[in-house]
Amino acid sequence: MSSTSRRTLLCTIVATASTLCLGFMRAPSPTATITTGHSNTVRWLSTKTDSRFDREVEELFAKYDTDGNKMIDIDEFRSVVLRMKSSSRRREVLSVAAATFGSIFVASGSDTFQFAQKRLRSGYLEEAAEEAQKQFFPTAMLSSDIDSAVARVLKTRGFTPENTLFGHSVCADEVNNRKEQLIPLMVNRWQEGFALGGLGGLPFAGKSGFGAYLHHVPDSGKLLVIFAPHVGIDEIGRVGSLQRDGQAKVSTACGAAIGAYKELQKTKKAKADPLAVFESDNPREFDPQLKNIVNLLAPRLEGIDDSADSISFVTYQMYGIIRELITACITETPDLFDFASEVAVVGGVMINRRKGGDFFQPLSFEVSKKGDASVDLFEEAFGKRPNLLPVMGSTSAMTRASLY
Repeated sequence: MSSTSRRTLLCTIVATASTLCLGFMRAPSPTATITTGHSNTVRWLSTKTDSRFDREVEELFAKYDTDGNKMIDIDEFRSVVLRMKSSSRRREVLSVAAATFGSIFVASGSDTFQFAQKRLRSGYLEEAAEEAQKQFFPTAMLSSDIDSAVARVLKTRGFTPENTLFGHSVCADEVNNRKEQLIPLMVNRWQEGFALGGLGGLPFAGKSGFGAYLHHVPDSGKLLVIFAPHVGIDEIGRVGSLQRDGQAKVSTACGAAIGAYKELQKTKKAKADPLAVFESDNPREFDPQLKNIVNLLAPRLEGIDDSADSISFVTYQMYGIIRELITACITETPDLFDFASEVAVVGGVMINRRKGGDFFQPLSFEVSKKGDASVDLFEEAFGKRPNLLPVMGSTSAMTRASLY
């Protein structure tokens, strides 16, 4: 049976089961008074009206008043109780069936959404945004495809939701936690997620936070970490810009990375860049996290004038910063493999889009075990690596961004 037919069948089963459950529970609810005659008899007292309810009550009463004497004796009452028990059992069975099929449908609901997203997105594409994405993030994949590719490759290495603890170092921006996008999809697949990231996606949880994450792993289990800066692309193809739901004006994404870049322009550590100036200046007080981003980004801006796009350049340099910090958390944790048997790390850039779903530009995927050299799984999961030299402008800029 095709996946489309299966989804249609599940919808039908859920609807049918729900209808049956409601049908069995939709019995008349008599409010007339009953009075006891003697110990074995119950008499029904009601005033006959032309209402539908009273007609249904009389029909129901007559159904169990088998001898027609307008009284229900103990034997007739027993048959009522038996019918009630039988109906109750049917309702239980049907409720369980509906819940079971409903669970299956909900489990496949995400697949249905992703299926529709892929098939229908051509009808509402933002052409300028698509072109910008292809130019600056040439092998970006839909969030659901990244989620599936990572799970497919790690399954062959024994990673399961039961033995794996998922962690993510991405920007705290709410746009990265929208339903059906990468982090919620992966949290759903792996059943929970430890947040390591702060502004810009940097792992501001630090070594202490990473240590806590490590100590939560199942016994002899595995760690899966994904890290990424993020960047928006608006409908006219501006990288670093995003129109958020519920807002008429366009805002920056990533606000922290672009804010750090603007701060460096003000202090003359980077040349003024009209591409980074939007209608809203977004004045802000620079908190400790942003100050750290400014300090880490400053020495990496050399060569930005030779790049194809300044914000794309900054975003890839942010990737390099995060990768170095995540690597330090892993390599400088001496008891890492006392708790975890294997560590998988996926890195890239999250690309936020207003329409058509978010994307992810994969840039690295490695696993490591105690005493073994790390294994590169990139091409197995994602295919050929992207050629980012035209975007970055020089090999030295790519090296600083850990794009190798």
